[in-house]
Amino acid sequence: MALVTGTPLGNLDLQEDRYLEGAPTIFFQRYEANPLKNPDSDGFYWGLSGTTTYPAYELGCVTEVNFSENLTMNDVLCDNIGVKSTIMQRNYVEFTLTLQSPFPLSTVTYALKTGDVTLNAAEGTEKMPIGQINNQLFWMVYAIRVYDELTGDYVVFHLHKCQFVDAWSLDTPFGDKWAFSNIKMRAFADSTKPSAQTFGNIIRADYSVLGS
Repeated sequence: MALVTGTPLGNLDLQEDRYLEGAPTIFFQRYEANPLKNPDSDGFYWGLSGTTTYPAYELGCVTEVNFSENLTMNDVLCDNIGVKSTIMQRNYVEFTLTLQSPFPLSTVTYALKTGDVTLNAAEGTEKMPIGQINNQLFWMVYAIRVYDELTGDYVVFHLHKCQFVDAWSLDTPFGDKWAFSNIKMRAFADSTKPSAQTFGNIIRADYSVLGS
């Protein structure tokens, strides 16, 4: 007698028994630079390649990383049957995180929306001004998590056109690490990209599972 499992018949796409842990490593680069894949063989725009003019920066020691989206939703309401469907519009997607590495100031300044840092090598100092916010700065964001170091399998979140937004705070608890909390990297629609990729892409590389 066959074991009764309640499994549907026909073609099935089953979930993998693979579970990810840990925060991604997050890099960002000026929006004016071209992504590394511009596009790749499948028409996807993603990846960073730092240059002298447009270097790529890493956010050091991040924690409490959250990736989310903002939607506008309006129900289609029919008097005779009630809510029939919901019309949705994606407004933006964003990373929210806590940054535990405050140095160098020349990198942290962008996350904090402060001014250009002056390095005085003779004094051995960095000087970061806090003034008005430059709302014309946009960034590409590249967040990668290698989930199998032996085979090099990874997942990447690439966001095309981002700003650092919202108010941050610096937490300085006694006997514990300093941390900049509520760092937000918000991706807006990029009209220069294909309509299916206006905010970005999620790329997975796992040849042992996906290759042929």
